[in-house]
Amino acid sequence: MNKNLIDLATAKGLTKRFRENLDGLVSKEYTGAIPKAETFDVSAIQAILSQPGCVEFRAYFGMKEDKSVCVVFIGVDAQGNDIINSTKGNGEDLIAEEGKPCPPYCNDNFL
Repeated sequence: MNKNLIDLATAKGLTKRFRENLDGLVSKEYTGAIPKAETFDVSAIQAILSQPGCVEFRAYFGMKEDKSVCVVFIGVDAQGNDIINSTKGNGEDLIAEEGKPCPPYCNDNFL
């Protein structure tokens, strides 16, 4: 399994925590919680995009248990639905997270 891919339960937990804590993200408690960027292994994105029926990918914001914000990527079909293979008996879910956040993984000329 690719190092950036996570399972559906983990993805749901990440995005749920983000939604539950969104209003408080600008408070003092969350200083530094939102990264400037995240870097992902290309093979994770290629795996998502190579799924049958995948025409796009979607980025959700999630929140880890330590309250740091992350990005969760999932493939999207032509009808605009998230591609969740496990619920259809089509194999494992290909959902990416585990990117390298900036800081500390930054370069000198980031966007």
